[in-house]
Amino acid sequence: MKKLKNIFSALQTHLWLIPIGSHLAVSPLFFLLAAASILGGYGNLFFIAYISAFLHELSHVFCGKKLGVSIVRIEILPFGICGKLSAGFIKNPYKEAVIAAAGPAFSGALAALLYMLNKNPMLSVYSEAIDYGIKINLSLMILNLVPALPLDGGRIAKAIISINLGAVRASNLMLKISRVPIIGMLLVSVWLLLTNDFNLSLILIGAFLLGNLSIEQKNISLISLKEILYYKTRLKRTEFCQVTRMAAHESVPARLFLRKLGCYKYHIIDVIDDDGKITKTVTEGQLLNALISKSIRLSMGEI
Repeated sequence: MKKLKNIFSALQTHLWLIPIGSHLAVSPLFFLLAAASILGGYGNLFFIAYISAFLHELSHVFCGKKLGVSIVRIEILPFGICGKLSAGFIKNPYKEAVIAAAGPAFSGALAALLYMLNKNPMLSVYSEAIDYGIKINLSLMILNLVPALPLDGGRIAKAIISINLGAVRASNLMLKISRVPIIGMLLVSVWLLLTNDFNLSLILIGAFLLGNLSIEQKNISLISLKEILYYKTRLKRTEFCQVTRMAAHESVPARLFLRKLGCYKYHIIDVIDDDGKITKTVTEGQLLNALISKSIRLSMGEI
């Protein structure tokens, strides 16, 4: 399982992409997959599926622009489509939840529209393609509501959790939770294979999600770094925010608190000695300044 995860992670991380304009990039393997689908007689179904996925991703882009979040590029990969954020992650958890929800909402609305169009007798000649479009968009909506990263449902859950726990802790928690439905999907696909009801799409989706989960794990350190860079401007923008007070022994490594920081909370830490007495109080700003200017290996007592 781990080997499969690493293979697909490497494919998605290092896969050469062909830029088309400034906001779109396509994997060469996409063209190979498209050619194979056409030669196999499934060209129409293939393009209906990818157009539906592309429109799903465009709904995220449109919603992000309306909320002031820049999505700089859409990447068309052999196993799916994803958008790249200019800042790496969305600082506002409420905006992140709304942007993530825009995709499933659009796919559901498009499926409903196609269902109504399919009832028109004038469009009966296209009924097979429309019916497939309905199934694809319903599948996109349902699949993306699964609470697993990097799916929209996982991002919605992470955004909600981060309001109280902070972005880094929420990301770590969701990475653990996400393994359950993704591995479950792969196990179901193996079971279907053993029962002679082979379903390649489930295996590809599961492998794609496993690869992206590995990439999400690597992005956690980036999220932590960006939160450090934003902390000085946070209070200026919001004017006030919720305060969380914590306590730690003076021997505790200060860097451990980086995982507890969040964009919309300010942390104050009481440092305690062996006798249980408070020897000093360290603010979040003092903690970050010490880690940046002195050493990442400082203990709380050395700040």
